[in-house]
Amino acid sequence: MLLLLKKKDLASIVQNTQGFKNPKINLEQYCIDAGSVVDFAYFAGVEHDDIQNQFIFDLGAGTGRISIAAAFLGAQFVHSIDLDWDALLILKENIHHVNLCNIISPICADIATFPLYRKKKIKSTDITTLMNPPFGVQKRNADRVFLKTAFSFSKVVYSIHLTGEKTRKFISNFADKLGWTVDYIVPFNMLLERAYSFHKERVKKIDVMIYRFIKKRKR
Repeated sequence: MLLLLKKKDLASIVQNTQGFKNPKINLEQYCIDAGSVVDFAYFAGVEHDDIQNQFIFDLGAGTGRISIAAAFLGAQFVHSIDLDWDALLILKENIHHVNLCNIISPICADIATFPLYRKKKIKSTDITTLMNPPFGVQKRNADRVFLKTAFSFSKVVYSIHLTGEKTRKFISNFADKLGWTVDYIVPFNMLLERAYSFHKERVKKIDVMIYRFIKKRKR
């Protein structure tokens, strides 16, 4: 693929976007650090060439950091889906600030009931889903809905989840039942900025995994 931006330049752009002003604990809202966003986007867009000229769906887009990274890596168009209108207002400010309003479209919708509007020119073979779903701390198995929705219309899915053998087995089995398989699992450290009053540290490092899912081949 044609590399449009160096990692450090993209990280600088992402770092200068606005985060949540009043994050909602029930939605497990927090901002991913710019470095992790860029690592995630590069894994999908550079190592696997699944972003350039593709239609990108960012499920649970929040304030748009992943969407913005995907746009700068050559996405044809980005649909940024989130239930929280307050978050999408910030996302709209962010994409306006970096002149991406013609590439990124914020959509307020519940992931569980999100209807994919299929234009004739959009085929599932052109859709890459990138997402950082809730880890299920507030609502058990909250990421299951995101995976099920992503699997319903995507060519390939990239998703961030907590590390752990139990989590890996659950996600792998869940994908298998829906006709998908885990193609890659990449461990990395993600930095979470202090978002809630009960957070004691300004920045907390957590261990997560990037999953790449592809459809199982028909026998």
